[in-house]
Amino acid sequence: MKLAFIFAHPDDESFSTGGTISRYSNTGNDVSCLCLTSTDLRKTEFSNATKILGVQNKVVFDFSSVVNHINEIQEKVTLFLLENKSDIVVTHLENDNHIDHRTTFKIVKESIEWAARETQHNKPHLVSKLYSTETTILIPDPHILVDISDYYSIKEEAIKCYKSQLAKGGEDFYIKFHKNRTLMRGTQASVKHAEAFLQIPLKQNSPFYKLKHSEL
Repeated sequence: MKLAFIFAHPDDESFSTGGTISRYSNTGNDVSCLCLTSTDLRKTEFSNATKILGVQNKVVFDFSSVVNHINEIQEKVTLFLLENKSDIVVTHLENDNHIDHRTTFKIVKESIEWAARETQHNKPHLVSKLYSTETTILIPDPHILVDISDYYSIKEEAIKCYKSQLAKGGEDFYIKFHKNRTLMRGTQASVKHAEAFLQIPLKQNSPFYKLKHSEL
């Protein structure tokens, strides 16, 4: 299975889905991480964190923000999807507190549609499933809880790579926040640690798509 985790900033991948990335990376799946913005320092932190998570394919764009470069980023994300041909894509929540996160959700959803258009591409690709996940806010009623109990320690190790961010919010804020969130989700899932996701419906019958039908 091919999974692509697409987030706005270096650290979002580890904070949001570090356990899930590690679980799928270490169980024989093809996992990619795409980060839409960066600085030299945070690019290094991203490289170190994703190495700990077991990610083989890591891509970082050099934009300073998402919201100020929407069209350019959407073209690059569409190209990424065409080249990577991911089955499953994971990104931010549509109603996240951070404007770059909300904009990333819109870009990813639009890029999935554009990548599937046979009128635009010789070899279009339609992503099978799109999920969004928690970064700065909680999902009231998750569709899916992924057991990351065996991978939580790896997630925390990856989070600790982001030394430029860990001082924000007070001492050990990010470590405590994400640990307690995964413990809470673990309680919901009857395991120790879990991460929560919403499945976002993707239309499959566009006249611009090569394949206009699917199985349930």
